[in-house]
Amino acid sequence: MENIIPKRTARLLIILLDVLFILISYSAAFYIVSHFRPIDARNIDAFISIIPWILLIGICFLYVFELDRLVQRNQSDLVKKLIVASASIMVLTVAASFIFREFALPRSVILLAHIFIFGSLFFWKSFFLRMNTKKFRDKAVFIGCEEEFEMMQGNLISSKMISKDTGVTLLNPDQPLNQMKLKIQPFNFIFIGSSLNEEVKNDILYFAMKQKKFVYMIPNTNDLFIMKTSFTTVGDTMVLQVKPFTLSNAQTLLKRALDVSVSLILLLLTLPVMVLTAILIKLEDGGPFFFKQERVGMDQRPFHILKFRSMIMDAEAKTGPTLATSQDARITKIGAFIRRTRIDELPQLLNVLRGDMSLVGPRPERDFFAKQFEKENKWFYYRNSVKPGITGYAQVLGNYTTSPERKLKFDLYYIRHYSIWLDIVLLFRTVLVVLNKSQAEGQAEKLERSLYKSKKGAIVNDR
Repeated sequence: MENIIPKRTARLLIILLDVLFILISYSAAFYIVSHFRPIDARNIDAFISIIPWILLIGICFLYVFELDRLVQRNQSDLVKKLIVASASIMVLTVAASFIFREFALPRSVILLAHIFIFGSLFFWKSFFLRMNTKKFRDKAVFIGCEEEFEMMQGNLISSKMISKDTGVTLLNPDQPLNQMKLKIQPFNFIFIGSSLNEEVKNDILYFAMKQKKFVYMIPNTNDLFIMKTSFTTVGDTMVLQVKPFTLSNAQTLLKRALDVSVSLILLLLTLPVMVLTAILIKLEDGGPFFFKQERVGMDQRPFHILKFRSMIMDAEAKTGPTLATSQDARITKIGAFIRRTRIDELPQLLNVLRGDMSLVGPRPERDFFAKQFEKENKWFYYRNSVKPGITGYAQVLGNYTTSPERKLKFDLYYIRHYSIWLDIVLLFRTVLVVLNKSQAEGQAEKLERSLYKSKKGAIVNDR
């Protein structure tokens, strides 16, 4: 289980092995194609010229999709990531060879090489995972509340870090510390919940470090605000400088440049799909193809989010104010398809160009729910210190049914750790979210009803 966070040496070795398989795959492709037709010398020269770019692009995408972290992966997850990664590497390899005027690589070689790349990486990583998961049979103990315990146990079992038979042991944090130490002793891996008071948490950490045990802590919201801070001294006293919770002017400028350039490219690429979608929506019931709804934006300023309409016209008039469900009868036939494929989100690229939204950021909430969330957690206010996004850290790393409290932690972490590279990584990994139904879909309406029961003033949930 210590491979939850693999060591840098292990990740480096994985990358080096991946690079070796990429080179072997291209060599095998050249060898096989040469048996059917002669390979011109300039083809070999072209390949040698762009080898550094092929390897650089390969390393970047293996890192982006975390294929250098061979932990908590199942076969389907591995296949999806390898398909997207190998396809991206192939496209950029062709682009690189064209840009550097070395476009002498036969298309048959490129295609065959990337089939080999997918196959070789899949087989060796699958074998590694089967061997490595045998190590994840250690018993783990969780100290905290029952709600977080059930969440963590489910995550550990679904990630195959522990077996169902082994499970996770729950310890009550209210018992005397001496008794707790005795009960912790047999376990190598200790999970600490966010609800523990600081004194108990410090005592457990001190004991665990002394016994050389691995400790994993669920952070509370306060912990996220002191991340990425710096130490300084005032006289002979060390102090921790907590920076304002926002982006710098330089970060804001770079982020806006990325938003404008990428959204323009995506609008051009998806324009045929958007036009066809608008026509189909219009043909189905003759109503407007855009859906507008007021959301809370940066610094609490309201704006109107754009989506393709996926429900019948005047949905509220027929059902009254209510939240939508995944099987909502008001969803049209075209609406069901564009929701499932996320095509309904494409008009938000216009929101990005207008400056209301960013490509990456916390998802914008309706004012009604935003106020409810703030009553539950005052830190919710700070997620609006940046522009809301089409995709976000919570959408990539969480699930559709992840609770608002846990999504908030992802959003706050993103703001505190923002970088232009992080935005690029999240944009690429969003592709996997769209492909992963279990991550992109769920009974969100059930979650929202259970957390925020409201009889009056509810607004139709478009998602």
